[in-house]
Amino acid sequence: MTRMKSGSHEALMGRKSRKDIMDKINDIVISITTVFLAGCAWIVKRLFNRIDEAHARIDKLDKLVDQHYLETQLAPIRGEVSLILKTLLKTSKQDRS
Repeated sequence: MTRMKSGSHEALMGRKSRKDIMDKINDIVISITTVFLAGCAWIVKRLFNRIDEAHARIDKLDKLVDQHYLETQLAPIRGEVSLILKTLLKTSKQDRS
C-alpha cells in the first residue's frame, strides 16, 4: 500500500512539473508573440507617420507654387522644346529628300 501511495505521489508530482513546464513554455510563446507584434506595430506606425509628413510637405509646396508661377517658368522651356522639335522635323525632311 505504501508503495502505491508513493508511486501515485510521484506521478502526481510528475504531472505538476509537466504542467509547470507547459505553463512556462506558454508564457514564453505569448511573450515572444507580443514582442513581435509590438515591433510590427512600431514599424507600421513609423511608415504611416513618414507618409503623413510627406503629404504635409507636398501640401505646403502646393500652396507655394500656383498655376500662374508654373506657366511663367515653363514658357521658356516650351519654346526651346518647340524649337528643337522644328529643327528635328526639318532635318528629317531634308534627309528623306
